[in-house]
Amino acid sequence: MAGGWDSFRSVSGVRQQSPEKVVLDFGAGPRPIHVSTRVLNLRRDADLAPATGPVDWSQLDALPDLLTVEWSGPDRGIIEAVAARPGVQFLYWLDAVGDVDLTPTRLDTVRLGGPDLGRIHLPDTVRTLLLKRPPAHLTVEAPDGGRRIDVRFFHYGSDVVIPAGLRRAATLWLRVGDTVSARVLSPLTDLANLTLTFDDPPGTLTEPADLDRHAGLHTLRLDSAYGLDPHALPDLPALRNLKLNGTRRRTARALKARFKGTLVTVDVRGAKTEEWLAEHMFNPFRDWVDESKAFGTAACAAYNRARAAADAVADDDPDRLAALEVALRGLVTDLNAIDDRYELIDTINREHAWTIFHDMACELRVPPDLIDEWFDADRQF
Repeated sequence: MAGGWDSFRSVSGVRQQSPEKVVLDFGAGPRPIHVSTRVLNLRRDADLAPATGPVDWSQLDALPDLLTVEWSGPDRGIIEAVAARPGVQFLYWLDAVGDVDLTPTRLDTVRLGGPDLGRIHLPDTVRTLLLKRPPAHLTVEAPDGGRRIDVRFFHYGSDVVIPAGLRRAATLWLRVGDTVSARVLSPLTDLANLTLTFDDPPGTLTEPADLDRHAGLHTLRLDSAYGLDPHALPDLPALRNLKLNGTRRRTARALKARFKGTLVTVDVRGAKTEEWLAEHMFNPFRDWVDESKAFGTAACAAYNRARAAADAVADDDPDRLAALEVALRGLVTDLNAIDDRYELIDTINREHAWTIFHDMACELRVPPDLIDEWFDADRQF
């Protein structure tokens, strides 16, 4: 699913926009940076800012077009720096710690993640808030209970807790693993637009009858909800738009028949046969078939080859890391050939391929510094 936290992967410290450069030193040594940079990655993995100690935030003044700052770890002055530069509209902050008070800023979009987050205070300018794996104890203070905020929870679990300060949110995107209960949404009093994205199969919404608590729900989007029971959805009086992105063909037919002649518009994309799902349900490339059956089938086969090769490597193999490198880089080589043939690996599919590669490598306990190296070494797409 595009547009999420992990859909943007910086391959260097900055996004390059212009050939003109300035040399800046945030405290980790001088670095040449394009003067028209709009997205600046100051996370620990970018090596632009020092890992510890003071950061020279005055260097930001040399970037007049700067819109987005990426940061990780404790505050170390990031909030004060952003507050002093109202041109910065987007803050992406990983591994945030403790209380985060953003009220002095003029931010439009905030992305925060970290198991040690305690409390978030939001300014009245924020229109989009994305929380990645927020801790259950998290407290959020938002104007009007979050009524005007597009709230996005990338939770990857079923134990979702809606913070009290966001319970008037009208728009929610909830991204989870293989299942979630509609009951977790019950604290939301003003919910009107809901997106549920399942990252893992089968994608099941339990207690769907609890959706009838939301009398104002007019738009419901379900991504990769292959486990959806079309007959279990309750009657929602305000519903006008039902969107299914990745579903069973029989589910699509049942819902279209149910809402035929009503005020509800049913929009279906990526409906798949039972035969396809029986073979590819648990393959992370399964949705590439929506572009082309041959393209999707080839990508699924490439993943299966890489997975089989990786799984064949014993944990106690003295050459384990070298064997895993062959398996993982083999996936990239196969994807190169697939793109040469079908020319369908666009930006979205490229980022999706990276996520699949990264997740497999992490599962295989490949050292983090090698994952990027192996993915990019031979990549041509």
